[in-house]
Amino acid sequence: MEIKDKITGIIFGLFGSIIASFCVALAASFLTDDPWTILLSGIIVGMTSSFANAFGPLVSSSQVLNNKIYSKQDIEQSLASFLLTFVIVALPLIPYILISDLALARMISIMTGLVLLFIFGVQHAQLKHHSPLLYGFMMVSIGIVSACVCYYVVHLLM
Repeated sequence: MEIKDKITGIIFGLFGSIIASFCVALAASFLTDDPWTILLSGIIVGMTSSFANAFGPLVSSSQVLNNKIYSKQDIEQSLASFLLTFVIVALPLIPYILISDLALARMISIMTGLVLLFIFGVQHAQLKHHSPLLYGFMMVSIGIVSACVCYYVVHLLM
């Protein structure tokens, strides 16, 4: 697999991980005002999503069915992808620990997540030769819709 394809795959996996992490933390922030519970909620989702995105391709059914033997480089690349993804998805969660005003922490967390979606949307589009701004704003739109859905689901079920 070409490095460009691997980077594209990592970026594509980041989209779901970023959205899942900051949306779960957002939902948790409406259920509790404990910053550590909010942080841990987002981190657990971010970590599991990062792990699935990084190691899932190694055990995909097509590779298992073809009896592919994995090299040390495959494992190292998956581990590096996991760590990089985990660090990136944790960025929108930091405001919940650093800012005591929960409403402000929510807004900064959401904005951080949306900025990350835009940045990686632009990068993904450039690798795929699509319109960077259009793709970046499309990813931001998906993030906004996801945050709104989380907000309304929590408030409907409370």
